[in-house]
Amino acid sequence: MEKMFELIDLFFITQTMKLNGAIEAFKKEERGASDMVAVMVLIVIIIALATLFHGRLKDIVGQILDNLSGFVSTNSAP
Repeated sequence: MEKMFELIDLFFITQTMKLNGAIEAFKKEERGASDMVAVMVLIVIIIALATLFHGRLKDIVGQILDNLSGFVSTNSAP
């Protein structure tokens, strides 16, 4: 039983060391941070454009859905 506890302790120590190494590598990695900033900037730009053109986008999507429903209703009638 004591041998099993030693193996479990060794496993947890090994995993802790791996996790600490991964955390340190993540802290030193700058590419991930710059990619995250780029994605956030793109999201902000998309939200700004959607807000700016909200009315126009609503009209366009409405027209597309109207055309699509008209297309479906004319093609589904026997």
